Order: sequence, then C-alpha cells, then structure tokens
Amino acid sequence: MSAVTQSYPAEPRTLTGSKAATKMRAAGKIPLTVTKAGKESQLLTVDEKSANHLAAHVVHLCKLEIGGKTVTALRAEISKDCLTDKIKHIDLIEVDEKSEIKVDVVVHPDARNCPGVKAGGIVEQRMRKVRVLCKANAIPDVLELDLGDVQITETVYAEKIKLPPGVKLAVPAKQPVLTIVIPRQMTTADDTATAATPAEGAAAEGAAATAEGAAAGAEGAAAGAKPAAGAKPAAGAKPAAGKDAKAEAKPEAKKK
Repeated sequence: MSAVTQSYPAEPRTLTGSKAATKMRAAGKIPLTVTKAGKESQLLTVDEKSANHLAAHVVHLCKLEIGGKTVTALRAEISKDCLTDKIKHIDLIEVDEKSEIKVDVVVHPDARNCPGVKAGGIVEQRMRKVRVLCKANAIPDVLELDLGDVQITETVYAEKIKLPPGVKLAVPAKQPVLTIVIPRQMTTADDTATAATPAEGAAAEGAAATAEGAAAGAEGAAAGAKPAAGAKPAAGAKPAAGKDAKAEAKPEAKKK
C-alpha cells in the first residue's frame, strides 16, 4: 500500500506561460499545478531537488506544504524534456485521504510458474494498468496477477487480479488484461514441418509415377519396333523368313 510519507514545500506563483516557466527552471524552480474538481487550480513551484525526488519516489500520493497549509495530492503527470530528461512541469490532483477515488494501478504478472510460458509461450500484456476504486490512503502500489495455471493461447481477464481488502475493480470483470501467445518463430517452425510432410509424400508419388511412365514407354517402344509399311529394308539386312523370302528366291531358280 502507498503510504503518505513524502511532504514537499511549495510556493505560490502568479506567472504563467512558456517564457515564465523557462525563467523559473533556470532559477532552479519547477512549475507545479494542483487541480481539484469544482475548485480553481493552484499554481505553485517546488525546488528542483524536491521535484526530482517526487518523480522518483512517489507512486500515488504525496503532501504539499503551502504557507502552513497541508494539501494531499495524487500524482498525475510529470512532463520531461525529451533531450535532457529534466522535469519541465508537474501536475497533481488534490484528494481527500478518506474519500474513495478511481485510480489506475500498475498490473504485475507473475509468470514464474506459468505452464504456458514453460511451454514456450510469451506474455502479451494488453493492459499495463487497471483502474480500481478505493480510498485515497489505501491505493495499492501494484496489482499482483498470478499466472500459475494459465496455459498457452489462454487469455486472462481483470477478474483474475488479486485485489487487496477495500479495493474494487472499476473496469468490467471480463476486460482482457493479457494473453499467453505462441511466438512467431514457433509458428513458423510448425508451418515448415507441416508443409514438408506433404511435399515429401508428393515427391515419392511423383517418382513412382515417373517410373511407371518410363516402364510403359519402354513397352510401347518394343511394341512399335516393326518397320512401317512401305519402308525399304536396310542394305545388307537379311529378309525375314516367310512369304517375302520365298518370293525373292523364285527368280534365282529361273536363271539357272
């Protein structure tokens, strides 16, 4: 649970705009705005050291000391320079510690004993944070999600998140939070193996068909070995035994 332990001194400011903010940062002051529904925003500044500490250590709640008055605020947004990573502006929301509020809390999946992960799957997280309803002074830092019984390709919904006492879901129970997906390399390997099996069978069938075709061709060639009608016999070839041989033998007998 978050504990309201961090308190930072803040000073009111009247100047607004980018030029004024640049001058404040040059002087070691970071612009800060505290908003509250139905109330005018408070324009403040904090020193750079306090701003860096707030950004690094405050998860949800902190306190601001403003002219002897203490304000409890919820961390909202911290703007940083994209090149230097220095803080440019801080936004906070004033809250009542005992009132119930809706807040987004980080989800922490525990996949150490996940069967789906052990089978080669990976966690594809759809929601990094889940909105819950609870008292401002009882906001959990993280929400634990045990994946000890989640199989590969299975989707986990918000209802499976372990909620601390006094914390309720502010999203539908069937809101998908994450899925154990099959890695692309595993899918590619399975597809390759599946495609290779029919290809090998087709190759074997093709080889058998080729062999049968060759045998049939050989038989056809043997059957068609007789000379075509009207074709002259090759020189020096012996005539086939039969009527033709007898017809050629008769003229030789007359000459004698």
